[in-house]
Amino acid sequence: MHKVLTFHSVFISFCVLFIIKLTYCKPLTFKKDLGDSQLTLDKLKPQDHLDALKMEHDGHINREYHKELFLGNHEDMEKDAQNADSKLKDIFYRVDGDKDEFLTEAELESWIKLKMEEHFDEALQENDEIFEHLDPDKNGKIHWKEYYVHFLLAMDIPEDTARKHVTDYDQIDLDSNAKEDLIRYKFRWTDADEDPADNELTKLEFLAFRHPEQAPKTLKNMVSSIINTLDLNDDHILSEEEFTALPPGEVEEQDQRDLDQQWQAERKKEFQLAVDTNHDGKATEEELKKYLDPKNPLQAVMEARNLINLIDVNKDGKLSLTEIMNRKDIFLSSKICDFARNLHDEF
Repeated sequence: MHKVLTFHSVFISFCVLFIIKLTYCKPLTFKKDLGDSQLTLDKLKPQDHLDALKMEHDGHINREYHKELFLGNHEDMEKDAQNADSKLKDIFYRVDGDKDEFLTEAELESWIKLKMEEHFDEALQENDEIFEHLDPDKNGKIHWKEYYVHFLLAMDIPEDTARKHVTDYDQIDLDSNAKEDLIRYKFRWTDADEDPADNELTKLEFLAFRHPEQAPKTLKNMVSSIINTLDLNDDHILSEEEFTALPPGEVEEQDQRDLDQQWQAERKKEFQLAVDTNHDGKATEEELKKYLDPKNPLQAVMEARNLINLIDVNKDGKLSLTEIMNRKDIFLSSKICDFARNLHDEF
């Protein structure tokens, strides 16, 4: 299994001192009443996995993409495995607008657009709820230190200690994972902090912090981050070889090597069919941006065509219920997908 890469402890210490103390000199007045309820870490952490986005922050392909765009909330279906087949059939008949028992490209495109809008609406609603919780005085802004206090509270640190720590930074000895998280979140916070760059986020800026795909600036930064992660020769362009390169580390078991080969084959196919749109063997920043941007109207068209290419056995340009059920592994969990997801998470 590929070895996990972490920051060097000295680098972590330096970043914690530099980034967390990178605040404005004006004193911060904390919002007095945090209330009896508090947010969990899962709610507070910006999402590393973004629904309906083709690629993760670290440059790995989103293996849930087909599920997210066709099934919507696929987690519920996967939890109820006994009824998964009947639910998949129900979705088929809902997509089949003219009731001819076939799914055309146009029908798939319309359905995918609907699922995309649902994902975006869900992100907006959750963002509003979290923002309202972090902004009890309703001034329309959240300071980084306020967010930091809630982060510490979610770690079961007493409120007085948390508030003192974000002022003098010597009250709590955070573990390396928490430090790494805060470093990444501070960078993302700064990315989302538009003019004036005041270390405070409005509701729209907070949305960009949690969902960088929702704002042009943070989407651009996400593209740059992916290129920096995968670009081996620092030319700011991704070749097919760079896009399909395996993560660092050795694997020993044959089944793991087989999965590596499968992973590379999937990456190669994705690069050739969806990323490298002018087929010159390279992916520019603009090509990656179009590939990632979920608001690009071509996304639904491309995904509809992709599903037909994957599932249409008799090549009649449309999907029957039988073809869908024969390839239900695309939409429902499989052992290979679970293993690959775990390997991705660990890397």
